[in-house]
Amino acid sequence: MIFSIDDENDVLEGIEEQALSELGILERQDLQEWAIEQPRILGDDLLVITSEYANFEDTLDRLDILALDRTGTLVVIELKRDRADRTTDLQAIKYASYCATLTAENIQKDYREFWSERNEEELTPEEVGQTFVDFLEGGEEKIVLTSDGWAEFELDQKPRLLLAAGRFGTEITAPVMWLIEEYGMDITCTRIEAYEHQGRVLLNSQQVIPVAEAEEYMTKRREKQEKQRKTSRRPAAINVLLEREVLKPGEKVYFDPERVPEGADLEWSEDDDFWWATVTGDTGRSDNARWDHDENVYSFTGLTKELLHELVGRDRDDALNGYKFWCHPGFEGRSLSDLRNSDVRGGDRESKTVGSKLTIED
Repeated sequence: MIFSIDDENDVLEGIEEQALSELGILERQDLQEWAIEQPRILGDDLLVITSEYANFEDTLDRLDILALDRTGTLVVIELKRDRADRTTDLQAIKYASYCATLTAENIQKDYREFWSERNEEELTPEEVGQTFVDFLEGGEEKIVLTSDGWAEFELDQKPRLLLAAGRFGTEITAPVMWLIEEYGMDITCTRIEAYEHQGRVLLNSQQVIPVAEAEEYMTKRREKQEKQRKTSRRPAAINVLLEREVLKPGEKVYFDPERVPEGADLEWSEDDDFWWATVTGDTGRSDNARWDHDENVYSFTGLTKELLHELVGRDRDDALNGYKFWCHPGFEGRSLSDLRNSDVRGGDRESKTVGSKLTIED
């Protein structure tokens, strides 16, 4: 119960809680729509990516709301207008397993599709990317935009679960507490309370799991886990290679001949600019490879996708690690991925014969 106080008459009036269904509130048309427009109604600061999400392989399941929190963690949200049923937690876990394979670029494309259709106004990749940069700013690492306009950040591969309902029974609270305590899963149960007063419907969100008494402990535990995760998170490969001076502005790298796909329309040749890229050395940017073939600037991953698309028509949206495809002539032709994972530094370069395109000058 909540109370309303009439200042003029100094009258205290109790307002009884009512079920959302009693007030004619619908689950999808009302509660879900309110949560999309004002995610704070769920008790959290979130960026809604999409709703009724169904881009899961080999299933027709639909996730109520997919969102992102300010730590770069996906939030799988399941809504129930009244009492959460016995399968609510299992549904959320299932959806979280589906979402664990999504990349930062995937969710930005989903955001663009959802909000462009919802607002009937086409968003550009740059507008979407900047939205994510603005939302995630304040973290330890500066987020930049790729050549395609998307924000480049590391998406946490362990989605959070947020269950919101009018009521929770022990068939939900017991397994949720067990999953939290035994397996460290990040699950929040938020109760949506509804009241009617003076012709208006009042909504209040109350976190019931973790319980208030344990919230400080759970928060510290999550902060510790997050700190450990961030400590173990490796900085971007391009930043490491530039800081160690393994890559320097103006240096050339070449596409690994061993990785030229079968059926390619072009044979590898040292004298062909198609197989070469020049390092720009622009700090704070992921786009640091100027393709000698077209003089455009890409990230190494973006360049690799473009090159393979031209060679064999490979889909540019298919994931890959571009640093595995490019070799540095000054380090015995080792791949940039190998160099990034080693402890070599710029001073470890070897001399090359002058006159070869593979020559690297100190």
